[in-house]
Amino acid sequence: MTTRHRAQTILAATAILSILFNVSQVQAGGHDFIEEAKAIYRVAACGPGDVPLGFDGGTVKSHCGRMEKNMASYRENFIAKAAPFFAGTVPSGLPRSVVVPFGGGDLLPALVVYPGAAEITTISLEGAGDPRRLMKATPRQLDRALNMYRSNVGYMLLTNDNSNENIRNMERGAIPNQLAFSLTALAILGYEPVSLKYFTIEDDGSLRYLSLDEIAAMEKSKGRRLKGTWIDTDFSVAFRNMELAFRKRGGGRTIIHRHIAFNLDNSHFNGSPLQKHLERKGTISVMIKGASYLPWFENFSAIRNYCLGHMAYCVSDSTGILPKHAGDAGFRQVTYGSFSGAFLENEGGSGAAAMRELFRSQPSRPLSFRFGYSDVRKLNHLIITSKR
Repeated sequence: MTTRHRAQTILAATAILSILFNVSQVQAGGHDFIEEAKAIYRVAACGPGDVPLGFDGGTVKSHCGRMEKNMASYRENFIAKAAPFFAGTVPSGLPRSVVVPFGGGDLLPALVVYPGAAEITTISLEGAGDPRRLMKATPRQLDRALNMYRSNVGYMLLTNDNSNENIRNMERGAIPNQLAFSLTALAILGYEPVSLKYFTIEDDGSLRYLSLDEIAAMEKSKGRRLKGTWIDTDFSVAFRNMELAFRKRGGGRTIIHRHIAFNLDNSHFNGSPLQKHLERKGTISVMIKGASYLPWFENFSAIRNYCLGHMAYCVSDSTGILPKHAGDAGFRQVTYGSFSGAFLENEGGSGAAAMRELFRSQPSRPLSFRFGYSDVRKLNHLIITSKR
């Protein structure tokens, strides 16, 4: 073996050991709320199995009967169309660490876009939520909570998008916001939860998993809104950031999903522990959808520049990376579907014009499903951004 080949072998082995070490590290320490996760998975997300003791079987059966209609619609109108599209479009060999900024409730489409992911990090203004509350709900509270959740998650499943109002509605009440959305993703795609922990991010970007004593000490500190136009939560700040480990039902590799509650504008993200945590990931894959066009603006240039500086590949709707920013960073963009104007009325300026020109400059490529926002004419569109 030549010196060069020996060095390459050592580097490859080191990389594999590093991946295995990091996977083991994410599971170390902290209290595991897996029993609560399993209950929410069955009762609210309508995963398979017996209804846990303490819950009214008739209420759960009624809820899941109606949920299944929305889940079937999602499988038919999105997964059946999008999964073959992404399988034929997204190349193999991409980084298996996926980052989804502005990604409230987006574990489900992220798994369809990147089914080979080992780790998916979603970031949004919403907290993961307290997993204990559903266990304490009275029959009346349970029925009311399930009706509310079904209405909010139903919008996501029927449109493949989340409205701000629906997500805000879930920041209070018996069913934990982002945790329930993620568990619904698992139920739809045939996964099951195997671990649920909560964490804080240290100053150096490392994660510290919370023990029951630490959670108890934080119990009275409620989560205040992370943006002025958002909403205060009614649960402890301890339940803002979660790590949900899951696998295919019956076994298989474990995938890590982390949801982090954070305001991604420059004043909060620049130099933050979150930025340091994300930079530890090295090269990543990215998904951006329904992001209210925030990556277009200079007030969000830090998270945009993080993505452009670390990503190998990005799947987005028009709310993602503008052509100028992508081109200046050495990326090319390929369009699918049609774009004639921004979905939100107040975003009709130079960014929308640049997106229109990008779509006009390329051959027409059909897109049979909605991915995030439609355009102003309710037409589907999608953009692939990759290194030249």
